[in-house]
Amino acid sequence: METFKSSLLIGACAAALLFVLPGLSAQPSNNPAGAGGKTINSTIVENQPEQVSMEKKTLWELIKNGGLMMWPLAILALYGFFKAGVQVYVIILSNNQKRDEALLGHLNPHAMPFDDLKSEVVSDISQRAQSAFPKMCEAALARLYEGKEAMEDALSREGAMQLGRLKRGLKPLQSVVTVAPLLGLMGTVYGMIASFQSLGATGDKVEILSKGIYEALVTTAAGLTIAIPFLFIYQWLNHRVDEIGENLNRQAEAFLEKFHPSGGGVIEPEHDAQAGPQADSGLDDATTETEPLVT
Repeated sequence: METFKSSLLIGACAAALLFVLPGLSAQPSNNPAGAGGKTINSTIVENQPEQVSMEKKTLWELIKNGGLMMWPLAILALYGFFKAGVQVYVIILSNNQKRDEALLGHLNPHAMPFDDLKSEVVSDISQRAQSAFPKMCEAALARLYEGKEAMEDALSREGAMQLGRLKRGLKPLQSVVTVAPLLGLMGTVYGMIASFQSLGATGDKVEILSKGIYEALVTTAAGLTIAIPFLFIYQWLNHRVDEIGENLNRQAEAFLEKFHPSGGGVIEPEHDAQAGPQADSGLDDATTETEPLVT
C-alpha cells in the first residue's frame, strides 16, 4: 500500500511537470465570442485591427522559447525525480516498521545462542542495507555482556547516527526546491535584458518587447512548476523520517527489554553450576576463552 501511494505521488508530480507547461498560451485571443462559444458576426469596418488567434505551445516549443536556462531546469527536474525515488525506497521500503517488528520477534535470547542471534541480524542487514533498526541491533549485540547500560548506550548512539543519515538523504530534494525558482528567475532576468536590448532594432517595438517578455517569463513558470511538487515530496518524506525516529525508540526499548527484563533475569554467560561459590566469585581463564551462549 505504501509503495502504491509513493508511486502515485511521484507520478502526479511528473504529470504536473509535463502537462502544466504545455497548457500555457502563447498569446491571448482577441476574437469576440457570443453565447455558447459561437463567434458573433459583424460588419467589416475599414481600418479594423487584424484579429489575433490563440496559439498553443507544446512542451518542446516552450523549452526552446525559454532559452538556454531551460536546459539546467530540465536536468534539475530529472535529478530531483531520481533522488525522490531513492529516498522513497530508503525511507518507505527499507525502513518498514512491520519488517522491523518481524526481526524483533525472531530474536529470542532465552532460546537462541549468541551466534544465531548475530547471524539473524546480519542476514536482515544484507537484505535491507539501508535499514536503521537492524544496525542498531548489531551494535547492541556487540556489547551484550557489558551490561544493560552499555547496550542502551549502543542503541542510542547507533540510532542517532542512522536517523541523521536519513535526514541527510533529504538534502538533495531541499536543494532542488531552493535552486529551481532561482534558475527560473535568472532566466527571466536575462530574457528581459535581451528584450530591452532588441528595442533598438527596426520593426514593431511593442511586438518585439512583448514577445521577449513572454519568453523570459517561461523560465520562471518552469522553475516554480519544478519546485512546488518537490516541496510537497520533501515535506512528506521528512514527516516519515520523524515517524521512523519514534518507531526506533519504541523498538529499541522492546529489544532491550528482551535481554534485560525489568523484573530481573539479566542475560549472563553460562558457567559450570557445580563449580561452587568460587566459580561465582570469578571465572577462570579457561571459561572466559569459551564464547558464551545466550540463555
